[in-house]
Amino acid sequence: MMNPAGASILAIDQGTTNTKAILVDGAGQVRARASTALSVSYPRPSWVEQDAAAIWQSVVQCAAEVLSTAPETPVALGISNQRESVVLWERATGEALAPCVIWQCQRGNALVETLKQPGVAEDVHRRTGLELDPMFSASKMRWLLDNTPGARQRAAAGELCLGTIDSWLLFKLTGGRVHACDMTNASRTLLLDLEHLDWSDELCAALDVPRAVLPRVVASSVREPWGYTAK
Repeated sequence: MMNPAGASILAIDQGTTNTKAILVDGAGQVRARASTALSVSYPRPSWVEQDAAAIWQSVVQCAAEVLSTAPETPVALGISNQRESVVLWERATGEALAPCVIWQCQRGNALVETLKQPGVAEDVHRRTGLELDPMFSASKMRWLLDNTPGARQRAAAGELCLGTIDSWLLFKLTGGRVHACDMTNASRTLLLDLEHLDWSDELCAALDVPRAVLPRVVASSVREPWGYTAK
């Protein structure tokens, strides 16, 4: 189905090495494109991270560039993103408290190895469809909570949010009004129960990631908007 004549859509593709944006008109024609490069840091062997604020600024920059050509405000915005990467941020300000731990990072390997007990890997696979591997988000989430000063206490007090890149961008775009993630992103965390399509309380407990800090899981196929931009 086409959009109404003249109605445009802004699409954001937030990737590991760059962020891209395109503006598509009501006839499905691309009217503008923009791209911003991103750097990746390797602070220790097998550790890989990015500046979360730089990721956000790259989205702002690309969006501003393509919107400068738009005759009117787009009717919708869609996001695709690098998966498994994780951001920890302050709920009140939306500011990241640590670098984004991205999908290639293996710092959670020791934790994952401790979980490889008889029956555990099989249970994880049954619930999530995934193998125990530090690429997936859960071990990165656990690491951030354990190694960011005060994070455990602040998370218990409801002051922090934790999530995949789409949830981080959505939170920023809506001015902190929406903390949600796409179901396909959630499915790459090791925490989503595929039968119930929601976070597994058992897996959250096993990996010591409190459910309260996680985003709401939403299917991208829903017709209702997830939220509205703050500006």
